Amino acid sequence: QDYLNKSQFDPELLGRAVRYAIERRAAQDTARELAQAEARAAENTRLERGLLPTPLVHDASVEVRQRYRPGRDRALLGGDFYDIVQCEDGSLFAMIGDVSGHGPDEAALGVCLRVAWRTLVLAGTAEDRILPLTAQVLVHERSAEEVFATACMVCITPDRRSARVYLAGHPAPVPLGGAASELPVGAPLGVLEDEHWVPGELSLEPGWRLMLFT
Repeated sequence: QDYLNKSQFDPELLGRAVRYAIERRAAQDTARELAQAEARAAENTRLERGLLPTPLVHDASVEVRQRYRPGRDRALLGGDFYDIVQCEDGSLFAMIGDVSGHGPDEAALGVCLRVAWRTLVLAGTAEDRILPLTAQVLVHERSAEEVFATACMVCITPDRRSARVYLAGHPAPVPLGGAASELPVGAPLGVLEDEHWVPGELSLEPGWRLMLFT
């Protein structure tokens, strides 16, 4: 259009106008892709904030440390999630899990499961019902039938001397400085219907440290 408006039919001028139009279109495409990338980054940041909660722990003798980072450079957003809540009776509930797959859908499901788990704990749900109900949430919220999640839930007694550990296809917690225990492992969340997980007992020595991980 710029070329025709000038009413000058010059091959060199036409070539320059075409090159300018192509470069301008390329610049517009680049700007649009950058805007889309920034929007995706903002969405991922919001999802990550949902995956990284503020622990609800009021016991000054308990210290919670968390570390969250991708396992490789330029990793896709994943569905790893965790939480820790102190109940009114002083008991501590900690949970860590991992939704199968990578991407925003898996991350969103991880946020959903974490919030559901925290709500169940704060509502005083019976300990042995927390994982089955969390699994029901997963089944109703997942995008495909093959999606599942592994989980580890630890229930530490108010005297901090022992814990019950529920493993749903997830690695067992590691006692730092202590001996590991053989703990029963059930199926991951969302794999079997009406699954119930049997807890394993874990003794906690004075000064204990326990690492949960994905």
